[in-house]
Amino acid sequence: TYAMKLRLLAEAAADYYDVPLEKLKGRCRKAIYTKPRHICQWAAVQANYKKSIVARFWELNHASVIYGCKIVDNTIETNSKYKEEIHDFLAYLREYIKENE
Repeated sequence: TYAMKLRLLAEAAADYYDVPLEKLKGRCRKAIYTKPRHICQWAAVQANYKKSIVARFWELNHASVIYGCKIVDNTIETNSKYKEEIHDFLAYLREYIKENE
């Protein structure tokens, strides 16, 4: 189901970015949590999950997911190091899902 896949995505991000899953899914606005949270939302939307489904998983409204995706898209366009980081995370995510599915 979508919730299981989104949970795997969140777990992979928590592991990759070395942050507790509870903090990643929480409301804390510190950059160490918001950056991977936005990347997770962006990755889910890129994988064709509806923004409303992603929002429900993260306990947000869909406008927050749109904002998170916009932040990631804009940063990818302007920061090549960030773009490379996203690429590395997505490779890590693919392996993580293979191992844990």
